[in-house]
Amino acid sequence: MMPARSDPSDLRSSPSAGGAPARSNGQLVPSVLRAVRILNALAAGPASASLASLSRRLQLPRSSTLALCNTLVESELLVRDPAGTYRLGPHVLDLSRSFLDQTDLHSEFSRVVAELNVLPEQTVSCAVLRDQDVVYVGRRAGTYPLGVGYEIGMRLPAHCTASGLAMLSALADEELRERYKDDSEGLITLTARSVSSLPQLLERVVEVRARGYAVDDEETAVGMLCIGASVRGGPDGELGSVAVSMAKATLHEREIPSVAADITRLASEIAAGLGAQAA
Repeated sequence: MMPARSDPSDLRSSPSAGGAPARSNGQLVPSVLRAVRILNALAAGPASASLASLSRRLQLPRSSTLALCNTLVESELLVRDPAGTYRLGPHVLDLSRSFLDQTDLHSEFSRVVAELNVLPEQTVSCAVLRDQDVVYVGRRAGTYPLGVGYEIGMRLPAHCTASGLAMLSALADEELRERYKDDSEGLITLTARSVSSLPQLLERVVEVRARGYAVDDEETAVGMLCIGASVRGGPDGELGSVAVSMAKATLHEREIPSVAADITRLASEIAAGLGAQAA
């Protein structure tokens, strides 16, 4: 089980977080934004919540929250349990599957990872960058019995993960400073080894650029080591990444370059299939 965000209820002001969007090219429907906030609140956890707790958490009137929840239940985006609590409904999974089927990066990841059979004993994942987070859109489970579990749709702080560090290293320093301009007091950490400040992050991306891949050495979870490489794919050149995750005790330090070579090759093959270039 992967660790959760330190403060999962902190919904960022972006379309992906369900708050007021940072950018908009047209009119917005407030009720739709409020409905998305409810879905995101349940996605962040806990998995179920009462009407009263959702109303308090999102600072919405109870009557408005009830109307939104009833609408989401009718559309099967929410389910109301016999106890009166709400949780995500089955249609969320249908939408997720459709998104993944229509995402070129995910499709190409699935094809190439099966074709190359890279590191079959270990879990290999594919992710995209969303604001300061990575979102996992693909996963190939390994045969090793103690494999790390990444769930599709899981979000983690980008600066704590190999996938995220690989993608952040492909951005210019100016863009990184802009992306983290509101975090002067420090970054979210998942372990004592996580990157905890913007200056430290800027130092790390220099290392990743020089090396060509990122290493997460117990920065996401204690006892876990991940190696990731970035790739630009899709018609808009979307930034993505691939990474392998393993129990640190199963890997000798001298084996890291060999594993990294497999991951960077995987990234390059996916990029080539998308008509793009590995970052």
